[in-house]
Amino acid sequence: MNFASDNHYGVSPQILAALAAIGQSPQPAYGDDDVTQRVKARLCEIFERDVAVFPVINGTAANSLALATLVAPHGAILCHAEAHIAVDECGAPEFFTHGAKLVPNEGRDAKLSAAAIELALGHFQKGFVHHAQPAAISLTQSTELGTVYSVAEIQEISALARAHGMKLHIDGARFANALVGLG
Repeated sequence: MNFASDNHYGVSPQILAALAAIGQSPQPAYGDDDVTQRVKARLCEIFERDVAVFPVINGTAANSLALATLVAPHGAILCHAEAHIAVDECGAPEFFTHGAKLVPNEGRDAKLSAAAIELALGHFQKGFVHHAQPAAISLTQSTELGTVYSVAEIQEISALARAHGMKLHIDGARFANALVGLG
């Protein structure tokens, strides 16, 4: 098994068989198919709320498209210096947001803290048209080091984002690991 990237392997035989089976009969398009509806129902259950589901090919597409919906081209996305979007996605978030700026920050165990975010926000000139404006905070859950943001940490950072009129993005490539790790 190779954990280097989800892009290193072909499709597992089980997934390929499931795709072939689905392709044998007509299905409605644009997310109205049975599989997407089952995925949506399960994610609503996991997140304990109604969610929208937009299946994409990989995590880079998911992160880039999600950030593009949250951040204007003149926006800034605060993230950890080791965040997946900053070190592993080869400029895709910036491309799909039409130039939004990733602003890497330091933090213990590859995690941002509310205090570090407040410090970073102090470096922005809010409303100054010649500078990127803070628009989102992105957390990688679980981090590149395998550490996990606690529910309390996410709540604190979420409250901070709301207080500053920012959006909160969570890169959930290893989200299932975080759920298990947090119990």
